[in-house]
This record gives sequence, structure tokens and C-alpha cells, in this order.
Amino acid sequence: MSSLNIRPDAALAQDDGRDESHQRRIAGLQIDRRQLVACTIAGTVVSATALAAGWLTTEIAVYVAATLPFAYFS
Repeated sequence: MSSLNIRPDAALAQDDGRDESHQRRIAGLQIDRRQLVACTIAGTVVSATALAAGWLTTEIAVYVAATLPFAYFS
């Protein structure tokens, strides 16, 4: 379902008078998405390490805490 997310501001108009604030907003959205992906990857690494160490409860808590922001804000 995540491939069906279409943002209304994803496409720029092809004209000479581009709105700089629109481009900054799109760049900000891209940065936010990269930060969420980085948080998810870091949480996955930490949870895999906790699983390897035998800390099952810690692994589940870290994985859920790291993936929920990505699920809600992607």
C-alpha cells in the first residue's frame, strides 16, 4: 500500500518562475524521509544485535520503536 502514497506537491511545474519555497519544502520532505529510513535501519541493526545477544524483549521493543515512526509518517 505504501507505493500508493501520492503527495500533491511531488511534481514541480515546468516554468521559468519556480517558487523557491516550494522547492525548499520538497527538499525538507526528502530530508525527513531519509531521517526516518535511517532511524529504521539503525533500529533494525540494534534489534538484530539484541536478538543475537539473547535479549528477546529488548529486541522487540527496539524494533517496534524504530519502525512505528516510519509507518506513521511515510
